[in-house]
Amino acid sequence: MLFLAMSLTNELQGRDPIGQYVKMGSYLNEGLMDSEEKDLIRRSRDGDTQAMEALYEQYKRPLFNLVYRHTYNLEVAEDLIQEIFLKIFTHLQDVHNEDTFKGWVFRIALNTCYGYLRGKMSQIQKTVPLSEVERKLKGESHEPHERMIEKPLNEAIQALPTRLKSTFLLHDVQGFKHEEIAQILGCKVGTSKSHLFKARMKIRDYLKNKQIL
Repeated sequence: MLFLAMSLTNELQGRDPIGQYVKMGSYLNEGLMDSEEKDLIRRSRDGDTQAMEALYEQYKRPLFNLVYRHTYNLEVAEDLIQEIFLKIFTHLQDVHNEDTFKGWVFRIALNTCYGYLRGKMSQIQKTVPLSEVERKLKGESHEPHERMIEKPLNEAIQALPTRLKSTFLLHDVQGFKHEEIAQILGCKVGTSKSHLFKARMKIRDYLKNKQIL
């Protein structure tokens, strides 16, 4: 599946990956109709490479958005995206109902992020003080006009606990409903609503403290 690596690498070269991929808003509301996507899923299960490429093009941006906001590391996000799509296309036969495909894809993405973060935290605890890693992450340079708006919001999202962050990104960024989020995260609908409320409050408080609001 060479197209997975080539496509994303080509798009990232010579562009600002933050502005291109990591911004508020859902990408999945644009593009394919339900019937078209279902047809692509069926064809991909049959090994149609062109159909796989089309699904990749449809999902790469929202997934990159989600992964980056969990890792805040562009190189790691690129690597994890490739891993996620390999898992998707390797286990596509497990999708028997095309209506569940989107939630299944995002569940794979989140589980991959969680696995990376667990390993990273273990490595950090053994080798490098957490404060040093946070300092380096916060030191990533952006253009000044982008930093004024995006940097505080990215910091606020980064500071969220993992479950609150996932719920916020799935609901407010990707446009999932609470019923869908509950299935993806394996929680109750009420828990999803509670996590979203807490996430929004924490983000608001963070931005107020930074005098953004």
